[in-house]
Amino acid sequence: MTAASGTHPCPVTKCPVPVPGRMLMCALHWRQVPARLRANVWAAWRNGAGAGTTVHYRAIEAAVAAVNAKAAAR
Repeated sequence: MTAASGTHPCPVTKCPVPVPGRMLMCALHWRQVPARLRANVWAAWRNGAGAGTTVHYRAIEAAVAAVNAKAAAR
């Protein structure tokens, strides 16, 4: 799978998993995002209407940072 086939790399540091374009990150890492932050990502997404907004971008950034922080603490 490649970016040309509708995938992108998982945004979590050092994660080699290709992720379908409709998903933020791989399933393993998504499950590690705290529930409150997952809810924030979905709320900012608003069925696609919020895609690309500052609120959505910040929610994504917080979710990725939370998973990266967990990995760094190990």
